[in-house]
Amino acid sequence: MACQQPAVDEGTLLVWSGQARGRTVGAVGLIRETKANGKHRAEVVKLMVHRAARGQGLGRALLSAAEHGAAAAGASLLLLDTETGSAAERLYVSAGWSRFGVVPGYAASPAGRYEDSSFFYKHL
Repeated sequence: MACQQPAVDEGTLLVWSGQARGRTVGAVGLIRETKANGKHRAEVVKLMVHRAARGQGLGRALLSAAEHGAAAAGASLLLLDTETGSAAERLYVSAGWSRFGVVPGYAASPAGRYEDSSFFYKHL
């Protein structure tokens, strides 16, 4: 994975992590739009929780941190995508996000299969 430090330093990428017993077990990123016509929006990227830490509310806490961070940075519209039918999709729906479409075969799985992705938005 390429180093994203320049984007973090510029403030266009914000990152939060979740810790348990001194170890990072989850993370989420938020990419702020830099185009003049999109300064009101941001994209939630790569919400990940280690398998051993799932089911304990960390994903919801990280998502909430990203939403609050986006609002503090001036974003009023958030976007994201996730694998259709996944636990993450259920999390986003339960957190008040709205699905606006599905793209068949949008993302490759770790096994190399092309999986459908659901796209969501949320007004803050």
